[in-house]
Amino acid sequence: MRLRAILASTILCLPIVGMAQSRESSEVPSRGTVYGGYSLLHANNDLNNFTSDFTSSSNNFNGWEGQGTFNFIRHLGITADFTGNSNQLAGVSLLGFSAGLRQHIYEYLFGPTVSTSFGRSSVFAHALFGAAHSSLGTGLSVPIVGGFSVPITSRNAFAMAFGGGIDFGITRHLAIRAAQIDFVRTNFNSVDALASGFGPVAGNSQNSFRYSGGLVWRF
Repeated sequence: MRLRAILASTILCLPIVGMAQSRESSEVPSRGTVYGGYSLLHANNDLNNFTSDFTSSSNNFNGWEGQGTFNFIRHLGITADFTGNSNQLAGVSLLGFSAGLRQHIYEYLFGPTVSTSFGRSSVFAHALFGAAHSSLGTGLSVPIVGGFSVPITSRNAFAMAFGGGIDFGITRHLAIRAAQIDFVRTNFNSVDALASGFGPVAGNSQNSFRYSGGLVWRF
């Protein structure tokens, strides 16, 4: 009698176990993510004028972003974020020859990230802190020969970024980061900001917005 009861209970539990295993196999891995993609930094020094100058190409820096996140627990982790953006501030071009000034901004940021998933997709938010490196250089491009650049000056400053984004899952391990949007604040003083190309309205801090999108590998 007891054997029959055990067998009956086992048979009844099999579908539940199967459902649990199926659900587990479809869940997003929670150990961490590695991300790489395109980055657009809108370097703006006055939030009150953000709307009016957002379309100004002189404020838009194109580049790349790489990011890694390791989760200590399922919904909380630590993130390392690295970005590089550049913009042509001024230049001339004639008969295939071109020369101009170019500004580069690099950011090295670290901080906590919270995330949650729904199906194969997920959303996240983070607060990142670290350093920014801004440099100003001049370059010359010659037909056939190619181009070269000469650094003029560079500066370092404290930086932080607050934001988040959404990842749409393609497979269990692969996702597309449709959008990551961050408010980025750097603290170059007025002299350093001017020397590294931020412009004449720069004060002791610069407020920028950054968009990025690309591919995510989850493990």
